[in-house]
Amino acid sequence: MIKKLGRPSKLMLLLLALVLVFVSGCQAIGGVDLNTVLKNTLKVTSSESKQTLTFKMQLDDEALNDLLDEEIAIYKLLSKVELQLDHVKMEDSMSASFDGKLTLGDSTSIGFAMKMNESKAIVEIEGAKQPFVLDMTGESLAAEFAGVDTAANASADGDESLAALGHAIIDTVGGYAIVNLPNPEKIDVKPVTEAINDESVALMQVHAEMDGKAIWAWVKKYVDALVADQAGLEKMIKGIVEVLSSNPDVWETLGTVNPFEESGQLDAPTTDELIQQAIDEAVIMFKDLQDELKAMENEDPELIDTLLGDQLNVIADIYVDSKLDIRKQGFELSYTLPVEEDEELSFIPIKGFTLTSVSELWNVNGDVSAEPPVVPASFIDENQLLDLSDYQLLKLFKEDSAVYDILRNKLHLNRQSVSFYVDSYYNPPIVVKGGITLVPLRPAAEALGSEIQYDPKTKAITLYDEATETTIELKIGSDKVLVNGVGATWSFPVTSVGGTAYVPARSLSNALNAKLAWQDFYGEKSLTIAREV
Repeated sequence: MIKKLGRPSKLMLLLLALVLVFVSGCQAIGGVDLNTVLKNTLKVTSSESKQTLTFKMQLDDEALNDLLDEEIAIYKLLSKVELQLDHVKMEDSMSASFDGKLTLGDSTSIGFAMKMNESKAIVEIEGAKQPFVLDMTGESLAAEFAGVDTAANASADGDESLAALGHAIIDTVGGYAIVNLPNPEKIDVKPVTEAINDESVALMQVHAEMDGKAIWAWVKKYVDALVADQAGLEKMIKGIVEVLSSNPDVWETLGTVNPFEESGQLDAPTTDELIQQAIDEAVIMFKDLQDELKAMENEDPELIDTLLGDQLNVIADIYVDSKLDIRKQGFELSYTLPVEEDEELSFIPIKGFTLTSVSELWNVNGDVSAEPPVVPASFIDENQLLDLSDYQLLKLFKEDSAVYDILRNKLHLNRQSVSFYVDSYYNPPIVVKGGITLVPLRPAAEALGSEIQYDPKTKAITLYDEATETTIELKIGSDKVLVNGVGATWSFPVTSVGGTAYVPARSLSNALNAKLAWQDFYGEKSLTIAREV
């Protein structure tokens, strides 16, 4: 059947993608139907919440001592990253608002806020001189990248129909992808009272734990169950096809061809053939996965023990109300890196890491009003962001802000450099009589963020460097230049080589507040122009 139909159809690919989306869920335990809990979570259309996500690295102080001070500063900055979201209001699938802060290291904190709807998102970042306005329709980016289809047919009605379709598919897929998921071995349920949004709520706590070995066994058990339940697979795919074929408008909303309309054409596969093709290829995919897992276990058990051993641990707590809605969650994943005997990798100063997440949810599917985005008079949009160089991005933030400090003093966005290699075929540096080195003007200038204009009639060249607010006027064949209107004589005339203007490297560097350095990297000699702005 697969050979008869040729390449996999879009429908088959969609069906397989839907099967793989659902990667968690369990059978009922302790009176809590976790399958329904999972489905309810995917059907949340409005809510209020707060969440904290924390990433911590355990650093090896001895290995840190072998690094440069700048590298140590980066590791310490990223040793703890905490994202806190407060006052999250999700009105619907496109309208939401929240504020929060990002904490890096022990003390660096950056506040932010976001308000969005179906057309705009307003992002405010502490220390930014202006807010950022993002176009949620895709029209702005479509203008930037001409010819890109941005689903112009999308609409509010289309979003609602897609959401309803998604809910119907969730119910259909649940009979196969979710029901077949095995329970972790360590799982229990008990009644508790927890504070949700400062109110005491009676809940059922579901607690589960798995280490790496248990995760590996769980994955194998799940794949075995999927392979064994071919009746469930067939029922699921037929159910999805029925849902999709009865909603022809969804294909227009997605901006793609309806495969069920094609099935009625000459030599095109019928709907039954499409269904059977999807079933056949899904069976092959799951059996191949089953074989690959067995092969990994037989051929490289040490790798599995290294990656999925006792050093990996997952602990999860979910708190469910009487409607089987999740109201609170706690998650922790910890991993201890194996001791590395390879000297080439022993320099990595990380012993392990921990990822934790805590969240509370209330007013689930209730009446929620998100703060609407209001476009200010002055802002930066996404097209402007795409065109910014590093130093221009730096200038968007106040010099006394935490973001500016990170971008300038940790990530060094104020540093610029360009290298020209002696043995390069394309625009190499040229050493002329007297030991003067020439470099191609346009590649050098543009790498430093400068702009070049050339008048072919007069052979005049104008360079404008925004970072230093410097204007240089040159002319091919002349060593006389104007730097911000002041005359100067460079060490060698501007020379055209193969249609490219070459200028003396030191004269250009001095005018742009940069430094020159010859470097030898594994026998490859290069000239580097570098500066801080």
